[in-house]
Amino acid sequence: MLSITHSSRFAATCAVVATASMASMVSTSAFAAALPMALTVNAGSTSSFESLNPNSVSGGIGIYNGTLSSANNWNAYYNFNASSSVSGASASAYQTGSFSLTNLTSGTVTYLITLALPTEVVGAQVGTYTFNGSVSGTLITSGQGRLETVGSGSSLWTAQTGGSAVETLFDDPFLVQRSSQGATNFGSRSFSAVVSPEFGDTIGMMFSFRLSAGSTASFSTSLNGSGTAIPAPGALALLGCAGLVGNRRRRR
Repeated sequence: MLSITHSSRFAATCAVVATASMASMVSTSAFAAALPMALTVNAGSTSSFESLNPNSVSGGIGIYNGTLSSANNWNAYYNFNASSSVSGASASAYQTGSFSLTNLTSGTVTYLITLALPTEVVGAQVGTYTFNGSVSGTLITSGQGRLETVGSGSSLWTAQTGGSAVETLFDDPFLVQRSSQGATNFGSRSFSAVVSPEFGDTIGMMFSFRLSAGSTASFSTSLNGSGTAIPAPGALALLGCAGLVGNRRRRR
Protein backbone atom coordinates (compact mmCIF):
# COMPACT_ATOMS: atom_id res chain seq x y z
CA MET A 1 0.00 0.00 0.00
CA LEU A 2 1.25 3.52 -0.82
CA SER A 3 2.19 5.74 2.05
CA ILE A 4 0.50 9.13 2.37
CA THR A 5 3.74 10.82 1.27
CA HIS A 6 4.11 8.62 -1.80
CA SER A 7 0.43 9.05 -2.69
CA SER A 8 0.74 12.83 -2.46
CA ARG A 9 3.85 12.86 -4.65
CA PHE A 10 2.18 10.61 -7.20
CA ALA A 11 -0.93 12.82 -7.31
CA ALA A 12 1.20 15.94 -7.68
CA THR A 13 3.10 14.39 -10.58
CA CYS A 14 -0.15 13.49 -12.34
CA ALA A 15 -1.45 17.03 -11.82
CA VAL A 16 1.64 18.50 -13.46
CA VAL A 17 1.26 16.10 -16.40
CA ALA A 18 -2.40 17.04 -16.76
CA THR A 19 -1.68 20.75 -16.75
CA ALA A 20 1.09 20.46 -19.33
CA SER A 21 -0.99 18.19 -21.54
CA MET A 22 -4.03 20.42 -21.60
CA ALA A 23 -1.90 23.52 -22.17
CA SER A 24 -0.45 21.91 -25.28
CA MET A 25 -3.86 21.05 -26.73
CA VAL A 26 -6.01 24.14 -26.24
CA SER A 27 -5.68 27.87 -26.03
CA THR A 28 -6.34 29.99 -22.96
CA SER A 29 -9.72 30.81 -24.49
CA ALA A 30 -12.49 28.27 -24.92
CA PHE A 31 -13.81 30.24 -27.88
CA ALA A 32 -11.99 32.60 -30.20
CA ALA A 33 -14.29 34.81 -32.23
CA ALA A 34 -13.45 37.29 -34.96
CA LEU A 35 -9.74 37.76 -34.36
CA PRO A 36 -7.81 40.18 -36.61
CA MET A 37 -6.87 38.61 -39.95
CA ALA A 38 -3.40 39.17 -41.37
CA LEU A 39 -3.15 40.30 -45.00
CA THR A 40 0.23 40.27 -46.72
CA VAL A 41 0.66 41.55 -50.27
CA ASN A 42 3.98 40.97 -52.00
CA ALA A 43 4.00 42.88 -55.28
CA GLY A 44 7.20 42.45 -57.24
CA SER A 45 9.96 43.73 -54.95
CA THR A 46 7.61 45.47 -52.50
CA SER A 47 5.77 44.01 -49.51
CA SER A 48 2.83 45.29 -47.47
CA PHE A 49 1.25 43.93 -44.28
CA GLU A 50 -2.15 44.85 -42.86
CA SER A 51 -3.93 43.65 -39.73
CA LEU A 52 -7.63 43.50 -40.61
CA ASN A 53 -9.95 44.00 -37.65
CA PRO A 54 -13.60 43.02 -38.06
CA ASN A 55 -15.98 45.86 -38.87
CA SER A 56 -18.59 44.09 -36.79
CA VAL A 57 -19.21 40.79 -34.97
CA SER A 58 -22.46 38.83 -34.94
CA GLY A 59 -22.89 35.50 -33.20
CA GLY A 60 -19.14 35.03 -32.93
CA ILE A 61 -18.66 35.64 -36.67
CA GLY A 62 -16.51 38.53 -37.78
CA ILE A 63 -17.48 40.65 -40.79
CA TYR A 64 -14.43 42.14 -42.47
CA ASN A 65 -14.65 44.57 -45.38
CA GLY A 66 -12.69 47.51 -46.69
CA THR A 67 -10.24 48.82 -49.25
CA LEU A 68 -6.45 48.99 -49.20
CA SER A 69 -3.91 50.57 -51.50
CA SER A 70 -0.22 50.93 -52.15
CA ALA A 71 0.45 54.26 -53.85
CA ASN A 72 0.79 53.88 -57.63
CA ASN A 73 1.15 50.10 -57.23
CA TRP A 74 -2.18 48.42 -56.44
CA ASN A 75 -5.67 48.79 -54.98
CA ALA A 76 -7.44 45.97 -53.16
CA TYR A 77 -10.94 45.32 -51.88
CA TYR A 78 -11.94 42.60 -49.38
CA ASN A 79 -15.25 41.39 -47.96
CA PHE A 80 -15.11 38.32 -45.69
CA ASN A 81 -16.91 36.50 -42.91
CA ALA A 82 -14.60 34.53 -40.62
CA SER A 83 -14.53 32.78 -37.27
CA SER A 84 -12.43 30.31 -35.32
CA SER A 85 -13.18 28.24 -32.25
CA VAL A 86 -11.44 25.86 -29.87
CA SER A 87 -13.22 23.66 -27.36
CA GLY A 88 -11.17 21.07 -25.52
CA ALA A 89 -9.30 19.04 -28.13
CA SER A 90 -11.60 20.16 -30.98
CA ALA A 91 -10.78 23.05 -33.28
CA SER A 92 -12.47 24.67 -36.27
CA ALA A 93 -12.09 27.79 -38.39
CA TYR A 94 -13.39 29.24 -41.63
CA GLN A 95 -13.05 32.17 -44.03
CA THR A 96 -15.48 32.98 -46.83
CA GLY A 97 -15.86 36.01 -49.05
CA SER A 98 -14.34 37.96 -51.90
CA PHE A 99 -11.05 39.67 -52.69
CA SER A 100 -9.97 41.76 -55.67
CA LEU A 101 -6.75 43.50 -56.64
CA THR A 102 -6.02 46.03 -59.39
CA ASN A 103 -2.56 46.52 -60.86
CA LEU A 104 -1.96 50.28 -61.04
CA THR A 105 1.52 50.06 -62.56
CA SER A 106 2.47 50.31 -66.23
CA GLY A 107 3.75 46.73 -66.43
CA THR A 108 2.98 43.12 -65.49
CA VAL A 109 3.52 42.41 -61.77
CA THR A 110 3.89 39.14 -59.85
CA TYR A 111 1.73 39.04 -56.72
CA LEU A 112 1.84 36.76 -53.68
CA ILE A 113 -1.07 37.45 -51.35
CA THR A 114 -1.81 35.69 -48.06
CA LEU A 115 -4.91 36.13 -45.90
CA ALA A 116 -4.56 34.32 -42.55
CA LEU A 117 -6.94 33.92 -39.61
CA PRO A 118 -5.62 32.90 -36.16
CA THR A 119 -7.14 29.66 -34.87
CA GLU A 120 -6.15 30.08 -31.20
CA VAL A 121 -4.67 26.61 -30.91
CA VAL A 122 -1.28 26.50 -29.21
CA GLY A 123 1.21 25.36 -31.84
CA ALA A 124 0.40 22.74 -34.46
CA GLN A 125 -2.05 20.13 -33.18
CA VAL A 126 -1.69 16.53 -34.38
CA GLY A 127 -4.93 14.70 -35.06
CA THR A 128 -7.48 14.17 -37.82
CA TYR A 129 -8.65 17.36 -39.50
CA THR A 130 -10.86 17.80 -42.56
CA PHE A 131 -10.59 20.78 -44.91
CA ASN A 132 -12.89 22.09 -47.65
CA GLY A 133 -12.17 24.96 -50.02
CA SER A 134 -13.15 26.70 -53.23
CA VAL A 135 -12.23 29.62 -55.45
CA SER A 136 -13.69 31.23 -58.55
CA GLY A 137 -12.54 34.32 -60.36
CA THR A 138 -12.87 37.00 -63.00
CA LEU A 139 -10.30 38.94 -65.01
CA ILE A 140 -11.35 42.55 -65.68
CA THR A 141 -9.38 44.64 -68.16
CA SER A 142 -9.45 48.15 -69.64
CA GLY A 143 -7.94 46.82 -72.86
CA GLN A 144 -5.67 43.87 -73.51
CA GLY A 145 -4.84 41.98 -70.33
CA ARG A 146 -3.94 38.65 -68.78
CA LEU A 147 -3.82 36.73 -65.54
CA GLU A 148 -1.60 33.66 -65.15
CA THR A 149 0.21 31.42 -62.70
CA VAL A 150 3.82 32.30 -62.03
CA GLY A 151 5.57 29.15 -63.25
CA SER A 152 6.21 25.45 -62.87
CA GLY A 153 5.03 24.03 -59.57
CA SER A 154 2.96 27.10 -58.69
CA SER A 155 -0.80 27.40 -58.10
CA LEU A 156 -3.19 30.31 -58.32
CA TRP A 157 -4.71 29.43 -54.92
CA THR A 158 -3.39 27.46 -51.95
CA ALA A 159 -5.15 26.46 -48.73
CA GLN A 160 -2.90 26.63 -45.69
CA THR A 161 -2.87 25.85 -42.00
CA GLY A 162 -0.01 27.11 -39.87
CA GLY A 163 1.68 28.27 -43.09
CA SER A 164 1.79 24.74 -44.55
CA ALA A 165 -0.11 23.81 -47.72
CA VAL A 166 -3.23 21.66 -47.40
CA GLU A 167 -4.46 21.72 -51.02
CA THR A 168 -4.05 23.77 -54.23
CA LEU A 169 -6.46 24.92 -56.95
CA PHE A 170 -5.84 26.24 -60.49
CA ASP A 171 -2.39 24.66 -60.72
CA ASP A 172 0.18 25.80 -63.31
CA PRO A 173 -0.13 26.16 -66.24
CA PHE A 174 -3.12 28.48 -65.97
CA LEU A 175 -3.80 31.51 -68.20
CA VAL A 176 -6.79 33.72 -68.94
CA GLN A 177 -6.47 36.71 -71.27
CA ARG A 178 -8.51 39.34 -73.08
CA SER A 179 -7.85 41.31 -76.26
CA SER A 180 -10.19 44.16 -75.37
CA GLN A 181 -11.92 45.90 -72.47
CA GLY A 182 -14.30 43.74 -70.48
CA ALA A 183 -14.53 40.85 -68.02
CA THR A 184 -13.88 37.12 -68.35
CA ASN A 185 -15.05 34.67 -65.71
CA PHE A 186 -12.56 31.81 -65.60
CA GLY A 187 -14.73 29.37 -63.65
CA SER A 188 -14.35 27.71 -60.27
CA ARG A 189 -12.44 24.91 -58.60
CA SER A 190 -13.02 23.24 -55.26
CA PHE A 191 -12.00 20.38 -52.97
CA SER A 192 -13.75 18.65 -50.11
CA ALA A 193 -12.94 16.32 -47.23
CA VAL A 194 -9.17 16.65 -47.63
CA VAL A 195 -7.66 15.16 -44.49
CA SER A 196 -4.65 16.77 -42.83
CA PRO A 197 -2.82 15.39 -39.78
CA GLU A 198 -2.23 18.89 -38.41
CA PHE A 199 -4.21 22.00 -37.51
CA GLY A 200 -1.95 25.04 -37.16
CA ASP A 201 -2.21 28.31 -35.28
CA THR A 202 -3.62 29.94 -38.44
CA ILE A 203 -5.88 28.96 -41.30
CA GLY A 204 -5.40 30.87 -44.51
CA MET A 205 -5.48 31.18 -48.27
CA MET A 206 -2.66 32.24 -50.57
CA PHE A 207 -3.03 33.73 -54.06
CA SER A 208 -0.07 33.66 -56.45
CA PHE A 209 -0.31 35.14 -59.95
CA ARG A 210 1.00 37.52 -62.59
CA LEU A 211 -1.34 40.35 -63.59
CA SER A 212 -1.00 42.76 -66.51
CA ALA A 213 -1.00 46.56 -66.18
CA GLY A 214 -4.38 48.15 -65.48
CA SER A 215 -6.09 44.77 -64.96
CA THR A 216 -8.11 43.53 -61.98
CA ALA A 217 -8.19 39.99 -60.58
CA SER A 218 -11.38 39.35 -58.62
CA PHE A 219 -11.98 36.21 -56.53
CA SER A 220 -14.78 34.58 -54.55
CA THR A 221 -13.34 32.04 -52.15
CA SER A 222 -13.87 29.97 -49.02
CA LEU A 223 -11.88 27.71 -46.72
CA ASN A 224 -12.85 25.79 -43.62
CA GLY A 225 -11.23 23.17 -41.45
CA SER A 226 -12.19 21.22 -38.34
CA GLY A 227 -11.18 18.19 -36.33
CA THR A 228 -9.96 16.77 -33.05
CA ALA A 229 -6.45 16.45 -31.67
CA ILE A 230 -4.95 13.12 -30.71
CA PRO A 231 -4.00 13.19 -27.02
CA ALA A 232 -0.36 14.13 -26.60
CA PRO A 233 2.01 11.79 -24.71
CA GLY A 234 1.31 13.80 -21.59
CA ALA A 235 -2.42 13.17 -21.94
CA LEU A 236 -1.80 9.45 -22.38
CA ALA A 237 0.39 9.53 -19.28
CA LEU A 238 -2.46 11.22 -17.46
CA LEU A 239 -4.77 8.35 -18.39
CA GLY A 240 -2.10 6.01 -17.06
CA CYS A 241 -2.00 7.97 -13.82
CA ALA A 242 -5.76 7.64 -13.45
CA GLY A 243 -5.57 3.89 -13.97
CA LEU A 244 -2.75 3.43 -11.51
CA VAL A 245 -4.46 5.54 -8.88
CA GLY A 246 -7.63 3.48 -9.27
CA ASN A 247 -5.74 0.20 -8.96
CA ARG A 248 -3.87 1.34 -5.87
CA ARG A 249 -7.03 2.53 -4.21
CA ARG A 250 -8.65 -0.84 -4.81
CA ARG A 251 -5.65 -2.60 -3.26
CA ARG A 252 -5.84 -0.64 -0.01
